[in-house]
Amino acid sequence: MSETSGHERAPEQIDGVPVTSGTVQGALADDGSGLKLTAPLARRLGRLHAGADGRHRDEPSPFHEGDLVGSLTAVCAVSRLRPDAGEAGVSAIHKAPLDGPAAVNRLGIVLDQQADRAHHGGLHKALYAMDGAEVRYWSKVLGGVRPGALGENLVIEPGPAGGIDDVELGAVLSIGDPRGDGLRARVTGVRNPCPTFARGVGRGDWVEVFSSRNRVGVYLAVLKEGTVSIGDEVRVLSSPGHRVTCTRWFAHHDPRDAQALLNSEAFGNCVIAPFTKKYVQAAAHEPVG
Repeated sequence: MSETSGHERAPEQIDGVPVTSGTVQGALADDGSGLKLTAPLARRLGRLHAGADGRHRDEPSPFHEGDLVGSLTAVCAVSRLRPDAGEAGVSAIHKAPLDGPAAVNRLGIVLDQQADRAHHGGLHKALYAMDGAEVRYWSKVLGGVRPGALGENLVIEPGPAGGIDDVELGAVLSIGDPRGDGLRARVTGVRNPCPTFARGVGRGDWVEVFSSRNRVGVYLAVLKEGTVSIGDEVRVLSSPGHRVTCTRWFAHHDPRDAQALLNSEAFGNCVIAPFTKKYVQAAAHEPVG
């Protein structure tokens, strides 16, 4: 007889990650001040390679100009503010799907809001997009949560070539009809899982757990305002050509990739957002991992 049979059952796991149920709902009324965090931030300046492994695997982007990245399966905006132990005192991380077309301006979905504008939202982080496969995976880990529960504005079901995490940093995308009222947006960087995120799902291990798959979602700057709707196609309008995808950058912070990004910017092929550039500049002078 096993140690757990007839007594307490071993906790359910997915890929070695403990499954929890109800923590997200519980976090709506709990500011998380009592949560013991296992890590303060996934990628931290001052650490070698910001805590990544420092050596890429030569993973190229599967996308070229005009390629389909995927299609929208959910468009989300804040559903309610939750109390939060961070400096802002509240968090707008909990979002919910919207019905019908959603207007988007330079600061994101018009009906959305961010409580801590110093670290979330703004022109360079107007929209946060996640891969639909990742949303489903984490929903299972969290015992079943709806789209938007992880703070995502856009859920993009991946196409046959790859997903939103596989586009190059600085790529320009179309969402919907770029000749009509669709959007044009630039990929500005990747999510850096933080304590606010951990408190939002009620798990102290969340920074490390969510980072483990290296597909953390991407931030978008809105270049052309418009509307978005479920079913809208997301396509690559232009890509810098430096080969550094979002998931590759998050996973490695390879100094060679940092130099490639800076060179691409210097030649006018890429725009690097300030919140990403400080990590790129730090990595550029480090040894390869």
